[in-house]
Amino acid sequence: MSSKETLAGLHRRLQRKEIDQFFEANPRLRLDLSPPTGGWLKAIRTSLGMTTEQLGRRAGVTQSTASRAERAETEGRISLNTLERMADALGCDVGYTLIPRTALDMVVHNRANQAAHRIVGEVTQGMALEGQSTDDHSRSGQVDAVRERLIAQGSSEIWD
Repeated sequence: MSSKETLAGLHRRLQRKEIDQFFEANPRLRLDLSPPTGGWLKAIRTSLGMTTEQLGRRAGVTQSTASRAERAETEGRISLNTLERMADALGCDVGYTLIPRTALDMVVHNRANQAAHRIVGEVTQGMALEGQSTDDHSRSGQVDAVRERLIAQGSSEIWD
């Protein structure tokens, strides 16, 4: 923890690091896990030789509810509760994961950089109106300092 890093900033940095390390250690999770045509429920049900009536009975719902669940999955509108109920009836578990497209530290760095440019730009514009403009090198240093401050503080301002 640097002298400028707040407790919130440290906590958020450690959270990002833990998540990033998990995906670095498990690169196969980044593979395309698109469901098969017709959805996972139908694919697993039919591979088991089970009808929607049998699935419904095992899940404690009607055949039409089981069919609607399969359709809802393919349309991307199934609830997690329904998916878990149907999966359990199929002897399966539901794995729910948000997979970052980029390392979270990189996401925060890029967003903090954008916010720093915006903040320094607003200040620079005000100073220019007062005849106190700064050179590009000075502005670049200010952007770097603001970016690092925002990251160290774990500021949510980067999302504004």
